[in-house]
Amino acid sequence: MIQVYPKAADMKKRLLQMKRSLLFLFFLLLFGLLAALAGCSGSPPPPPDPMEPYYPAFHKESLPADFDFDSTPRYNLQLKIDPEKRLVFGKQRVHFRNLSGRLLRDIYVRQYPNLPQLGGLMKLTAVRTLPDGFAVGFAPELENSAARITLIDDLEPNADLDLEIDFEILAPQKEGYVLFGESEGILSLPYAYPMLARQTGDPVSPWRLEIPPVFADIAITDLAFYSVTVTLPEDYLIITSGVEITHTAASDPGWKTHQFVTGPAREWTMVLSKDLQEVSRTVDGNLVNSHYLSRDELAGESALAYSAAVLRTYDRLFSPYPFTELDITEAPTRYLGMEYPKLNYIGLDTYRSAANTQEYLIAHEISHQWWYALVGSDPYRYPWLDEGLAEHSSLLYMETLYGPEAADRIRTQRWEIPVQWAKKHGYDTPVGQEVTAFNSTNYELMVYAKSALFFDSLYQAMGREAYLKVLQAFIDRYRFKTPTPDDFLAIVQEVGGIDPTPMYEEWILGKSGPQGNGR
Repeated sequence: MIQVYPKAADMKKRLLQMKRSLLFLFFLLLFGLLAALAGCSGSPPPPPDPMEPYYPAFHKESLPADFDFDSTPRYNLQLKIDPEKRLVFGKQRVHFRNLSGRLLRDIYVRQYPNLPQLGGLMKLTAVRTLPDGFAVGFAPELENSAARITLIDDLEPNADLDLEIDFEILAPQKEGYVLFGESEGILSLPYAYPMLARQTGDPVSPWRLEIPPVFADIAITDLAFYSVTVTLPEDYLIITSGVEITHTAASDPGWKTHQFVTGPAREWTMVLSKDLQEVSRTVDGNLVNSHYLSRDELAGESALAYSAAVLRTYDRLFSPYPFTELDITEAPTRYLGMEYPKLNYIGLDTYRSAANTQEYLIAHEISHQWWYALVGSDPYRYPWLDEGLAEHSSLLYMETLYGPEAADRIRTQRWEIPVQWAKKHGYDTPVGQEVTAFNSTNYELMVYAKSALFFDSLYQAMGREAYLKVLQAFIDRYRFKTPTPDDFLAIVQEVGGIDPTPMYEEWILGKSGPQGNGR
């Protein structure tokens, strides 16, 4: 083979061409990089949104602009439930911030199942600080309706703390009105976790530690975000105040694991049953689910129709519904209902012997998704505020669909006649008091009926259009907050254009005329 070597000049020319090509490629890559950076306006990528995991449960636009996620507690619950034995085994991680303005050594969690009106048993088995896993002490307080957790070191003001709590719950089996426990094949489990007591922001008394009376609402809590994993037998339907993200087969044969998220929510609840059926409908982009026992299929379908009508009406009267799903479920609460975020209990009597009351009860309970879940209230100090609004909202619903005659019947039969009966029999009392001022006879007469007459007096005085503007402004200003009666009265004067003081003094404070005896 004969090898021919290029001349030196040719070699030099080729090297020069290679350098130019490489230089061109370098500048091409440089310009591309600069163009990409220019497209980002020189800003670093945005940090991840910490609320992203919870968005399946609520509409982003429902949050106020000043919502503080960092100061909002977060629960991570891992639960295994044996419905046949009514047992719950749980591990809970709760993250919260010290908002007291002082050093904190004691943290309080509520053990509401231990209240006599619920009749259950909750016990903590271990408490640890995270991430180090140090064990800390705990002891029952408030007649075992709370546990005091004592830290090894003080928690600084505005400092964050993560606790891991192991716990067990035994739910009762009862007949009659059952809010917590098993009845008629339905296992109802509200309050089935150690609930962080509400913080006051007051250095002198940093925790709300009241014991609710038997006849009143129970939970006094702060808004929180929830991620909940529940493992239970696969033949049980589970309904929760969250939205299901996934479900998978568990390691135990015949068991299934469900994962839910929700928030901002004031509490978490669950209902389990082998016999509950489900029908659904989409309303204004939200999924509405009605759950009912198989024997009550027709009533369950009518409950879905009522719920859809109620949701559509309140969406237009008040503001868009904040969550992405709404559930109602037949529950062993007889002819009564109970509200939780995104989930409402509807008493099974209204599916049977008291079917004529079902629509009104559904209208009342769903209204609590605005007056409690969205705009918070204090069920211990001002129980009338959300219950009176819920009662009057139900009148607005009935009036919108059925006309003024239906509204007049509600005024007369549900409010005026019961309040007159209470006056005649010595049960009348000022409405603007804490729950301990009432008893099991006059609580509903005063907190529901008499307070509804206050809101109706405002409605009559300012007219429908102005009254609805007041409610819409109240929601807009206090969404996911907890206003006081004074906050509501200020909006009435500002937006409604009337002085509410005379009506407030008459119906809520009981100061009518010089005698101060009320109407």
